[in-house]
Formats: sequence, C-alpha cells, structure tokens
Amino acid sequence: MNKIFIVDCYNNPGLLKFIQTKLFFNAKNEAVSWASDFEVIDHIDNITETVGVVINSNQFVTTTFRNKYPTVDTLVDARNDPDLIEFDPEYNYVISNRPPFAPGSKQLYILENLYKVVLRSKKLVYLDNTELPTVIKATPKHFYGLASGWKSVSMVRDIGISQLESITIYDKCQRQLDYQKFLHSQPTLPDSVDIGSPVYGEYNPPADIREFWQEWHNTKVNFELLDLFTIPKFPDESLVWISNAFHYEPTIFEYGWKECISAKQRLLTHNKSCTII
Repeated sequence: MNKIFIVDCYNNPGLLKFIQTKLFFNAKNEAVSWASDFEVIDHIDNITETVGVVINSNQFVTTTFRNKYPTVDTLVDARNDPDLIEFDPEYNYVISNRPPFAPGSKQLYILENLYKVVLRSKKLVYLDNTELPTVIKATPKHFYGLASGWKSVSMVRDIGISQLESITIYDKCQRQLDYQKFLHSQPTLPDSVDIGSPVYGEYNPPADIREFWQEWHNTKVNFELLDLFTIPKFPDESLVWISNAFHYEPTIFEYGWKECISAKQRLLTHNKSCTII
C-alpha cells in the first residue's frame, strides 16, 4: 500500500476530510486497500520522505488511478494526472448543503453516494454481520459487544455465560439497540421480523444461534447507548468488541482519519486492563 501526501492548497477542512475518506473507500463506498496512511502538507517541498504519492486536497483517487500506481517505490507527484477527479475547493462538504455539481457528473455521483451512506448509518440496523467469526482467546469477566447482527451473541456463547459477571450489548444507534433488546425479550427467535429501512442484510438466524437462544433469553443482559468516540472506561478484565468503528466510512468523514486513529489509541490506552478487538 502507499503513503499519500496531500498538498492542502485550499485550507478547507470539510474538503480535506472528504478527500482523505475517499482514499480508503471508492466511489461505491467499498473499502479499498490502496493507501496505508497519509500526511497533509502545505507544499511539496515539505516532504522529507522519498516514497509516496502526491495529490492535491481537492483530488479524488479513482480506480484507474489506483491501478496505475498500485505500490510505488519512489515519490510520485501525480497532481496533474488526468485520472484524478477534481472537486470544488470552495464547497464546504457538509451534508446539509446541496453539492454544487451538475446532474450526471462524476462528482455528484460520488458525493451523493457518500452522503446517503453517512445519513443512512445514523439509523441503520444490521440484521447480520459483515465480518468473519472471531476466535476468543481471552478469559474475561465482562463482555461488551456491538448490537449488530449475531456476532456478540456468538462470542458470549463461545466464552461461556457462566464465566461472565456481566454482559452488555451497546451501540450508538438507538434503532440497532432497540432491535437487539426486542430479540432478547423473545423466548424463541421469531420466524421473521418487521423492521423498516434502512437495514443491512437478511434476517436469517444461524442454526447454532437458534439452539443457544433460550439460554441467551434467560440471561441478564444490559443494553447501553454508547459512542466509542467518547472514550468510555470499561470494567477491568472486559472483552470489548469494537468491530470497524474506527475504520468506518461515516466516522472517517465525520472526524477525519487521523482523529479516528487517535481515538482508537486513546480508547486502548484508557482501557489497558481490557481486551479490545
């Protein structure tokens, strides 16, 4: 992967967050493994490293551009490359303001896709998970798991309910939390659920979760509205599943990549006695 140097020509914080977000997600909001990190600079002469790709702070990296520079071994000044898409440096890139781009333009397509994802994320309910199961090696006393999909329930089952002093299902999305509270209140899992958009995935409980559900239903579970960016302090010897909370397109767009990395490190530092995965 490449380190990207972004020449901040326009001193526009919203533009800068947008461009850096799109280093890690393409026009279709799919995660891409092309950029490992970036550095914002005032001028190309301020670069002290000899390997990386240089772009301006209003230039969107396209798939064609990434394919042209999959991994560089020198410093490439790509600011004049025709496969970069330029965005208006005067627009503030705030969702409440209509993008100043022509209908049918690539710029409008990219922005509208991003804005839809950001707005949708605030009420999105994940019916299943996007990541693979995790092998639990820790022996925690407390468990904190996100309310999305079935993974938290699966992790508690693997740890063993009798081993845990407390179980907390948390999320920053109230709809997601309410959905899991509803499911937990059911002695057996319903055959279907009636939940409006926006949702991700399908309601299709795995067989092993159905078998475990009565025990899960009979277990005391705390449900907590919680934003990891507030850097909460968890009880000692907790296992905390955070998933991709700090590498999630809407949060990178809201906070910026560097703040996401910094917030994750603060969370780890603030909870040294915990296992955070």
